[in-house]
Amino acid sequence: MKLEEHQSELRHTYVGGGPGAIVSGVIWLAAGATALATTTNNGFYLLFFAGMFIFPISKLVLSTIYRRPPESKDNPGGLIVIETVFPMIGGFFAALLLLPTRPEVVFPVSAIAVGAHYFGFRTAYGDWTYWLFGSVLCLIGVVSIMFGMPTDNLVPIVVAVVEIAFGVWFILADRKQSDPNIDRMAS
Repeated sequence: MKLEEHQSELRHTYVGGGPGAIVSGVIWLAAGATALATTTNNGFYLLFFAGMFIFPISKLVLSTIYRRPPESKDNPGGLIVIETVFPMIGGFFAALLLLPTRPEVVFPVSAIAVGAHYFGFRTAYGDWTYWLFGSVLCLIGVVSIMFGMPTDNLVPIVVAVVEIAFGVWFILADRKQSDPNIDRMAS
């Protein structure tokens, strides 16, 4: 298989990555709501532990709603995505270490970690939009650390909106790629 074929297979299998981004966005939204209603600590712990279920929930959505087959065992794209998980987990541990002394940077550091995680998806899926997606999330984190927000617990809400918006974008792009008649139907 050539690189483009691997990328195409992953885009098809994971609906362009859209469901995963939406699941992640919903978890960020829940973390933000928890942080706003209670404490940053509670919101971060929800994000940290619920985040471990993003991939399994996404796989469930892909198999039940989209009925997509898994990628082939020899597709290296899945490995690329997995390799980006470990630095992201490192970013979350850094955020965890900052929780007692700098709680205002916990969500921004987490946003940077997740944004950096998405950069590898560009190669895995063959979609440059992931560079934009990752950059926006990193920028949210950096700007929040440098300039703050009215409340730092708004960062997960902003991240959630961005993730859900990109998730919808990826799903719509997948639909358009899967059914080229969509453009003609809209006309």
